[in-house]
Amino acid sequence: MHPFDKAQAGDWGYLLGLVGRQAEYGGEPYTVLDVLPEGPQLVLQHTREQSIQSDLQGRPYRRVPRTVCLQMRTADGSPSELLDLLYLDLSA
Repeated sequence: MHPFDKAQAGDWGYLLGLVGRQAEYGGEPYTVLDVLPEGPQLVLQHTREQSIQSDLQGRPYRRVPRTVCLQMRTADGSPSELLDLLYLDLSA
């Protein structure tokens, strides 16, 4: 696992290339699921933990993998400190 390169936090091509890669965030195993343009943000899906998703009426409906959205930049445009907790598997 390699630490996230904060210099690449605004590089859209680099971020899109991370989709599908294994990651570790805060010591927990994740997969990079998607990149959202707002922020931008990385969407991470936990590989083991699940949460309960509600239906439209708010009743427990099904178990789904837990997800986390990480902001790449702070309000002033600098790389987020949350990225210090992100490690990526960059092997082929």
